[in-house]
Amino acid sequence: MRLLFVIFFALSLSAEAFELLVVQTVSATKRTFVTRNGKRQGVIEGLTASFVADDVALHARARTVTSQFTQWEIVSDSAEVPFKPGQVVTYHPAEEYLWALNPEAARREMVQKVLHKPTGAILVKAASTRGLSESTSEAAPQSSSRGGVAFDFLYERLFHPHFAWDVGLRYEREVVNLPVASLTTQRATLLGDLLFYSDPFEAFHEARVFVATGLGFGQSSSNVSGVTQSGSATLLPSAKLGTLLPFNRDWDFVAEVAFETLKTDEKLETGGRQTTTQSNLRVGLGLRRQF
Repeated sequence: MRLLFVIFFALSLSAEAFELLVVQTVSATKRTFVTRNGKRQGVIEGLTASFVADDVALHARARTVTSQFTQWEIVSDSAEVPFKPGQVVTYHPAEEYLWALNPEAARREMVQKVLHKPTGAILVKAASTRGLSESTSEAAPQSSSRGGVAFDFLYERLFHPHFAWDVGLRYEREVVNLPVASLTTQRATLLGDLLFYSDPFEAFHEARVFVATGLGFGQSSSNVSGVTQSGSATLLPSAKLGTLLPFNRDWDFVAEVAFETLKTDEKLETGGRQTTTQSNLRVGLGLRRQF
């Protein structure tokens, strides 16, 4: 009885060593794969570990290790990596461990209770905008300079290892300097984007590049010389290019540049309507929190 208790106790302690990882990429040769654990989690080059998923298992050796990622090479010369990008695997740095227990049953239980697979994120961004061109209905072209600031609060959802969508709110304040007066415009817009993320660049601190296109709709209010006019604002398809630089497993630094076209339709106090179409260059910085 005492011996059974000791064995059970030892196995219970060992169970804490289970770690669930997501396979980030698999090489074209099927000999190596990448997981998001590295030196910060105690992985060193040459470490041999076991990986189990569904009804397959293998041993792999750490070939290249960075602070947050590890490239694993399978030990067997005749085997190929059976995993796919985005697949959840059970990891343990002791070869014999996974054969002593029932790893698949434990893995399924931990997937439901413990795994914190990042499929969503919250983004907060601040940006500076600069006007490139502008046209206004029923008004002669005038030389002007436009610029402003904007703040975005977005929820992002990953539906594929490389694709995501986001939705959120933007508040923007813009100042237009005309030869005879200054026009101040405020907008509140509901935004939506479709994004594509590249694979991490190991040589550059695991940074990822993304491109996106988006739409938006909201309200606009302009004030010039004490006269206020308001109406709708539409963000026509925008184009974004940016990068993510991870701080750790959860936080990323975001930098982006975007080209946007806005169309506002405002009602004048005199009863008429004024439509303005403008294009802006937008440069933004922010933080992204995965969960």
